[in-house]
Amino acid sequence: MKRLSLLLAVPVAATVLTGCFNNSDSTGNDGATIGLAFAPVASMSPYSDDAVLASRMGVGETLVTLGENGDVMPSLAESWSDDSPRSVTFHLRSAKFHDGKPLTAQAAATSLTHAWNATNRPKALGKANLTFEATDDHTLKVTSEKDDPILIQRFADPGTMILSPDAFTGDAKKDGEKNDGKDAEAKEGSSDAAPDLVKHGTGAFSLDKKASSTQADLKANDDYWGGKPKLNSVTVKFMTDASARTAAFRSGEVQLATAIPTSQVSEIEKSAGEIKSTPLFRAILLHLNTKKGVFTDPGLRAAAREAINSKAITDSVFEGKADAATDHLFNPAEEWARTPDDASKSAVPATQPSQQKIKLATWTERGELPEVASIVADQLRHAGFVVDVTTKDYDSLESSLLDGQFDAVIGSRNYLIGAADPVSYLQSDYTCDGTYNLSQLCDPEIDEQISRADATSDLNERRTLAAEAGARIVADNAVVPVAYPRGYIAMKGMKDVSVDSFERQLLTAKSQRD
Repeated sequence: MKRLSLLLAVPVAATVLTGCFNNSDSTGNDGATIGLAFAPVASMSPYSDDAVLASRMGVGETLVTLGENGDVMPSLAESWSDDSPRSVTFHLRSAKFHDGKPLTAQAAATSLTHAWNATNRPKALGKANLTFEATDDHTLKVTSEKDDPILIQRFADPGTMILSPDAFTGDAKKDGEKNDGKDAEAKEGSSDAAPDLVKHGTGAFSLDKKASSTQADLKANDDYWGGKPKLNSVTVKFMTDASARTAAFRSGEVQLATAIPTSQVSEIEKSAGEIKSTPLFRAILLHLNTKKGVFTDPGLRAAAREAINSKAITDSVFEGKADAATDHLFNPAEEWARTPDDASKSAVPATQPSQQKIKLATWTERGELPEVASIVADQLRHAGFVVDVTTKDYDSLESSLLDGQFDAVIGSRNYLIGAADPVSYLQSDYTCDGTYNLSQLCDPEIDEQISRADATSDLNERRTLAAEAGARIVADNAVVPVAYPRGYIAMKGMKDVSVDSFERQLLTAKSQRD
């Protein structure tokens, strides 16, 4: 089996940020306070987007991770071998969970079986049945029911983090004790119970008590397999309002803040804060509801697309610090994402809007999105639509977004989620069975095109087919690419913070105060 090697526009996917500023906060040199842009939405369940929070906080770890150019790198698995196109054997390192129990292959098998059987199964695990077998104390064999070219990469997804057996109690434990080979989605025994991350991870930092919606308190894991952490403690503040997060950094309340709005970058630099930018595998997109409402009319979707001036948005909102979108779902700065210009040409001519009323929504955690929504709304109004804009925190909006209660949604999406596979992203976001389908798109021909990409074992061809399917989705005007942003992190008095383009890393054992 070949390893996935993403063709990036940048030479490395992970960098270490260093800072050289004095700090007068009260946490001392052995502790830090950081501000993250998103709050937990599911009590820190790894079977939700909260898995990324646990990963960035250094609490949970996976068997493998993604390094330079998207190559698979060791994590809890020191090495692995491809037994066949549908199986892989992982050789685990000596490590301990935060509760003192040893990491064993059986513990890993139990943890992954729970993830597989979860009602909200981590997307990276896919749909083909997987079985997990401990062949000795430190050897774990994973077998798929079909050939899988990205089988190893699936276990870099934060949702597959390995947790102590004691993380699973009650109904969740009963549900995950055995994978009998049947698709868990059809099992009556599937459970919504989330595992408990408190003292049950393996990372450099332990979550010693349940996180609230606004804060998590971390303690150094002195028995960490990667060496004793430099920081003794970290206070993580979940600050979903971008302005408040930026203000907290400028006042010294936090020494590090993520997802800094581009409009604040220059001001922070002037105030002796350090700003680090990183290229992201992310696009800001205008999703048009293809299932109900105004945009069931393909001609009106085409009119909305024609109304969007991406360069005006990137010049205004991002001050030139983002790439204006072309007609590509994926950033064409990545070679594999490039398709012929006419591949995404609108499939139908535009229909002149006649004051149709539309509801546009976005969320506040990424500070640029409300600004983008405001300009997009004005551009749509100029084209002849009547636009009402809703802006709230993501948690308040999520159910309405997924239920298709808005005509249009401005979203920001990492398209190399899960197994760092663009096909997985397409399956999740643009198929009839997609679990994050903001465009409410259901087109059997597009589904078939994505299925062909998923069945392809050659990794280069797989990515090419994903880009072609993306062009077809754009041609349908189900989604309008708006911008390809960069990530900005502000810090003062901290160093050795790990940042990657996949947005999965942040705190490590080496992170420390300057």
